[in-house]
Amino acid sequence: MLTRAGRTFASLCLVATACVSGASSDDFVIVAQLDVGRNPHQISFSEDGRTAYVATAGEDRITVVDAVRYEIAGTIPVPGTPLGVIAIPNGKDLAVARFQAGGIARYARSGSPLGGDQGTSAGPSLIVGPFSGDHYLVSVEQADSVHVFDASAFTFVASYPTGDRPFPAAATSDGRLAFVPGYADGTVTVIDLFNDRVLATVFVGTNPSGGAVLPGDVDFAVVVRGENRIAFINTASHRVVGELTEGIGESPFSLVVAPNGRLAFVNNTLSHDISVIDLAERRVIERIPVPETPIVMAVHPSGSELWVSSEGVHRLTVISIPEEWRDDPANLPAPPTEAHRRTEVAVMGMIHSAHEASERWGLAQVEQTIRSFRPDVVCTEIAPDRWDRIDRDLRDRDAIEDPRVLRFPEYADLILRLSLSMGFTIEPCAGWTIEMSDLRSSRIGSFERDARWAAPRAEYARRLSALRATYDAGPAADDPAYIHSDAYDLRQRGELALYDEYQNDMIGPGGWTNINVEHYRNVDLTIRRHRGARILVTFGGGHKYWLLERLRERDDVEVLDLREFLPG
Repeated sequence: MLTRAGRTFASLCLVATACVSGASSDDFVIVAQLDVGRNPHQISFSEDGRTAYVATAGEDRITVVDAVRYEIAGTIPVPGTPLGVIAIPNGKDLAVARFQAGGIARYARSGSPLGGDQGTSAGPSLIVGPFSGDHYLVSVEQADSVHVFDASAFTFVASYPTGDRPFPAAATSDGRLAFVPGYADGTVTVIDLFNDRVLATVFVGTNPSGGAVLPGDVDFAVVVRGENRIAFINTASHRVVGELTEGIGESPFSLVVAPNGRLAFVNNTLSHDISVIDLAERRVIERIPVPETPIVMAVHPSGSELWVSSEGVHRLTVISIPEEWRDDPANLPAPPTEAHRRTEVAVMGMIHSAHEASERWGLAQVEQTIRSFRPDVVCTEIAPDRWDRIDRDLRDRDAIEDPRVLRFPEYADLILRLSLSMGFTIEPCAGWTIEMSDLRSSRIGSFERDARWAAPRAEYARRLSALRATYDAGPAADDPAYIHSDAYDLRQRGELALYDEYQNDMIGPGGWTNINVEHYRNVDLTIRRHRGARILVTFGGGHKYWLLERLRERDDVEVLDLREFLPG
């Protein structure tokens, strides 16, 4: 065992209890157990899922496992206490975090060291990711920092300070935020990876030891080991917004999420079992006994199995996940009463602050249109990670304080309150986040001022001016009949295609195509959640053509012409 004052990620006090052999629950069945060597930790899979690599820290090696036959297929000697391992997605190499040696080492999957190792202070633990391409997070416990590791270049590209003794980190699916538990000081450090800054330090309780960002990127779920509970941190407000204690075992250590986002698993190191969480209901539905001191978990890429490293008995356990939990929730069948009916969808083009002064498309006309349309669901240009607090403020205090929503009078002054009287459901569908917005502003500023962009900037301005000259003066820009016409969409598509051509890749996540992809992803999720309903999508008028083009390609959607519901 590794030694250090107190406990480290790699060194836990072990409790002498009998290990569970061949145990199973009613639904989650143990299908294999392997003796893989002393102190097994991180588990990684090959791209095809046929091979597993287990960092066997106590024997200075990587144990290679045939994941189809559940047999030991070989070992790779790695000195320096390997805690973490990933199969780099190039089909050839491994990256190994060596806790005592301090750093990331590169090995061929065949077993030979390849050199080019990247050093850190002692204490790197698991390698978490990928996010944003081939980037991973590596917490360095004895340096109170987290490093961003580019696996394709095999180098560190950034480093950030964290709380005391950082344990394995987690990132949002888009790679904008990282969350790092500080085991010794009870904190979680929130890092804006887009804009290269630490945003917040959140106190969560005694010994937070691991966690995951939940599907939708709204909450980070962190295990509070010393208090036998899970805390949920909202990714926008960076505040603790809930907890789960019932069904969590003794001394929980980490949390992993199944690929389809339906289940999460928590390894309880002193009660020697796994708590299974139904994420839709946020409740524990099963406790699975496993061998002593389950320390690290991984879900097989197929979503069919949970693999568990048990440090107390040096064993690897494979647990089958029931088929009923393997389906993608978006592909689950609609209720029988709705199966025969296509979902009716209309897209309403908003003009945001211009609604306040407009006599043609003011808030009164917007309200008349909504009442005429009679939606079951309104899909709004509000970010999902901000919605819980907005909804709570509205219902509990009749107040709207979110600065982003206050910029949109159609929501702040009308639609949110109208939902209470008309009874329709609000769905937050914006792909926007504040980190994305800040990055976008910075890069647009660079495009507008930096000498490097002078030539494309001039060319873009010239082409845009020429394009606008081809349009007639046309109807007023706030005429709702025009906003919801093909002519309006044609003009928006032409102008924004140029913006997209010159700035989408340069801006990055907030570029025109990129942000519309995120918007549509949330619209699509809303349609899948509300099959057979009548849905009104409310986005800025410029986004309307982009959304309509994709909605019209669907055979499960009937796109309604909003002009039929306009006043007069």
